[in-house]
Amino acid sequence: MKKLKSYFQESFGIPIPPIMLPNVELVPLDDSDPDESFLFGTPIALKKQYLVQGAIRDFINNCPQGYFLTGFWGHGVNSYAFYYSRVDEWSKVLFRLPYGGIYTDNEAMAGYIRKFLANYFEFELELKRKYQRLIATESMGRSYYKVLTSENEILETEESFFEKPDFEERFFQSLKHR
Repeated sequence: MKKLKSYFQESFGIPIPPIMLPNVELVPLDDSDPDESFLFGTPIALKKQYLVQGAIRDFINNCPQGYFLTGFWGHGVNSYAFYYSRVDEWSKVLFRLPYGGIYTDNEAMAGYIRKFLANYFEFELELKRKYQRLIATESMGRSYYKVLTSENEILETEESFFEKPDFEERFFQSLKHR
């Protein structure tokens, strides 16, 4: 993970926050040397990676618990992103945040990513106290958040928090009953 950690810090100006990484062994997902890989995950993620926009619905509906993936990946000239995906007993989270494409303002995206990740993980602690379950996706401008309340109500929003990650101010106001 040496190269991934180094590139993350170089790109976003901060080390990978420890809260982002699970307490399990991660394996490279791109068949490279573990020190040289830019994409890591749990062994479950070796079977299938959810790396393109069209895979998000499948991730939400079918991705198994224990799945984890993080790193940089892309294809074409502008479909490059930083990825963070996990499925645990409480949540399904998939962040596909634009970074690295030829037409991308990577300096601006780095600032958005840095602030988004810091604010999200801090806010997630509050969400865990208030909700039974969470689905959170941010993918190249498309977003979907769904929470299950203790009264089994489903609240959802498609509002993006990527460029303006003021979760404390806007998240609860944006939720609507399904």
